[in-house]
Amino acid sequence: MLKKIIASVALVATVAVSAAMFAAYEAHVINVTAHIENALTVHPEELKFGTVFPQEYLERQITIETSSSFQAEEDALAVSYVIKQKPKCEIDTPTDGMPQYAPVHYATHLCPDGYTKMETLCPFLSKMDGDPEDNNDTGHPSYYTSYLGDPSIPGPDDTCRPWGTEMLDAFGVLNKNDLVDLWIIDLKVPPVDGYVGQDWPLTCDGWTVPTDSLDYGCDLWIEVTNISRTAVCGNGIVEGDEECDGCDPIPCNIGEDTGERTCINCTWSECIPFLQ
Repeated sequence: MLKKIIASVALVATVAVSAAMFAAYEAHVINVTAHIENALTVHPEELKFGTVFPQEYLERQITIETSSSFQAEEDALAVSYVIKQKPKCEIDTPTDGMPQYAPVHYATHLCPDGYTKMETLCPFLSKMDGDPEDNNDTGHPSYYTSYLGDPSIPGPDDTCRPWGTEMLDAFGVLNKNDLVDLWIIDLKVPPVDGYVGQDWPLTCDGWTVPTDSLDYGCDLWIEVTNISRTAVCGNGIVEGDEECDGCDPIPCNIGEDTGERTCINCTWSECIPFLQ
């Protein structure tokens, strides 16, 4: 009886091993590759305002454009991105080739070892659309709203956003019909705490820097949020074969009459004459 049991166990083991061997006889390999390149090119890589003084107004310009690889990719239609402001890090005495400045970690916002966060310049910087005619970018001003809409002209209508108001991001979109965005980064220099003049608007209470004769810093992060490869009618971006997408009506002529075409389902309508 014992011999029969042993023989049965051996037979089961032999069948199991054979099945496993046969299961691996056929294999199919799918080769997966991807060539990764950045979709955007940003320049310049740094903005230097140098030594500045309270009440000065200064402007700098940055350019954000689609990369050559994105432009060459036929089915890549649009790039959406955001401009964020984040703390800037510095080191007192750089050693072993370490640069004086460094960005924070992209996720934790912590400085690298040996670096500390600088006093912030971020609330005093704007991120304004420098080419609004493309009608698909959203800027955000700094703390300061100026007389007659011109920050370089002080006047009685100068105001500030309430102290502690969250700094908002700026948003942009580039596509095959709009390859380059211009942005104006301006600095309205605030007073130093303890040296605030009587003409400083009451609404600007709290908007000061803490220390005289100190370097202040801020990093602008341009982060891609979406790559569009399919035309989406109604997203405000002219993509692919679309003629329009939420665009304002355009003028047209029917004989001697004038009228306009409107955007319907991302296609221009026939010319509709104005009512006389």
